[in-house]
Amino acid sequence: MDAALQELLWGAGILALPLILALPMRVAWQFWVGVGHEVSEYRTVVRQIVDSGHQVSSFSQTLDDIARNLRIPPAKQRLIEAEMLHPLTVSHFLLLPALLILPLSAIMALPLVLIGFPFMLFMEYLLIRKRFLILALKSIERIMHWQVIHIPKPHRGTQEKRRSLTEFSQHIEHFNYVPQAAFLGLFAWLIVHWVLDLDSWAIELIVSSLLYMVLLSILSVLNTAFEADLVFVDPAKGRLVPVNQWLEGVLNPVVGIGLLFLLGRNLLEESRDIDGNPILFATVVLTLLYGAAVVGISYRWGYSSWRGERVRQDFEVQVIEYLDPLSYDLTRTKGRIDFNVRMGMDERLTAFDSANPQQMTFEELQNLPSIPSDTKAPKNPLKK
Repeated sequence: MDAALQELLWGAGILALPLILALPMRVAWQFWVGVGHEVSEYRTVVRQIVDSGHQVSSFSQTLDDIARNLRIPPAKQRLIEAEMLHPLTVSHFLLLPALLILPLSAIMALPLVLIGFPFMLFMEYLLIRKRFLILALKSIERIMHWQVIHIPKPHRGTQEKRRSLTEFSQHIEHFNYVPQAAFLGLFAWLIVHWVLDLDSWAIELIVSSLLYMVLLSILSVLNTAFEADLVFVDPAKGRLVPVNQWLEGVLNPVVGIGLLFLLGRNLLEESRDIDGNPILFATVVLTLLYGAAVVGISYRWGYSSWRGERVRQDFEVQVIEYLDPLSYDLTRTKGRIDFNVRMGMDERLTAFDSANPQQMTFEELQNLPSIPSDTKAPKNPLKK
């Protein structure tokens, strides 16, 4: 076999290694989270709450009692809930090693994170303080003839405040945003490597790191703001599209197709060049991918802990001021989907921030799903 072709195949094999390991890692992850009868029974209870359209925090006391009866430790209980409410996909398992080595690698990534935080604060100033984001959202609603509504996710409420920042369940929640950040970082380097074609990889890394920090800052502020649980309603096509998923739908094809094109092009170029080294290129790509994942989750964890709640609250105030959306419940009962209006978004958020949220009993849990008795549907504006 020709040496160039052999090196090309080795390079392609190295790049495919995370994909090959994703499936066994997914199986190992399920065993680590728990697959026994007790865990399965607890999952069924949590899934029943999610299908009912309620928030898990409304049943926190009941769930604690059930977990104690099933002899599930509190940390394991919250890990199971986090894995259900923030499920991991194949792209997450490609990057899972970055999460497993996070405590050590986060320290190594700290200098880059500290350098990047001013970029993030500047993007927050433009998008949130100067209201560019809410004005863009309002323009999309008008141009596309969509409507913005509010559908709170099951993990909203006081349940979020029960966990320690060092718990693994917290990392899972933030890790949901890491694939975007990691692939964006690799995409930034490949763009710089392709466009500038510099002889010095060190200069390429510096330029691509600056580009990555700008892109990551924008993405982090957008993801944090869109935790407000807003949903686009497209009446023409009869569909509901969460705003954060709409953003993913715009970014993922561009970044994904760009990555495949640039990886294939650069790998072939390395194999054809006399001085090229496809194996070294593939190794650098994987190193940068996991490095970008570590930086991404460190950014996310740090920014969410420091500024996340403030940014989300400020954006929620702007949404209520500019759009005043209604808040809905989406429930599922044996294949039947019910879509019920509850109240205005401002009233719903006030209820979430209540110091003594209403707790529901085990008997009420057994009767789920059902429309809550305190439903306050607004008046029909077309009815006089």
